[in-house]
Amino acid sequence: MKLDPLRWPLDDDGLVALPLRLYLVMLLLLRPVISWVLALTIPEQKGEMLAVLYPDQQQFLLACLLAIPTLLICAALSQRRPKGHPAWFRLWRYGKWLLLLNLIPDLWITIAALPKYAAVEQPWLLVAPSLLLLALAWILRSKRLPVIFSEWPEPATTKK
Repeated sequence: MKLDPLRWPLDDDGLVALPLRLYLVMLLLLRPVISWVLALTIPEQKGEMLAVLYPDQQQFLLACLLAIPTLLICAALSQRRPKGHPAWFRLWRYGKWLLLLNLIPDLWITIAALPKYAAVEQPWLLVAPSLLLLALAWILRSKRLPVIFSEWPEPATTKK
């Protein structure tokens, strides 16, 4: 029996359910914002924590700016329900491209920021670029993402 690739599990609103990978990719792309929030919650070590993750302050600011498209996708995702505002669909339908707009420069900057001989001296620094490459491959090859980003719930009808 052949499996139909367009048959995926549905959520409570009758839309194709978001895969866990999409949430993980968004978390990966939001890592500068998440690290910033974590640094703000620990005021004594704010500068030290960010300095470990982002030694160059301008690289951190650039990473935060690059995360803006993913933040917009998260905002649209919060409205992807019947009572959500339908204007967010204009942004949501370009979600795949916004993720790529965030992912490709992030990958480029992450690789460019690697120190010489990182694979030998600090191999843990290769985790982020490796995960970004896997995310890029998944976004480009996924048949489910275009379906997800083309769906939007019908507005909820109010009963009188």
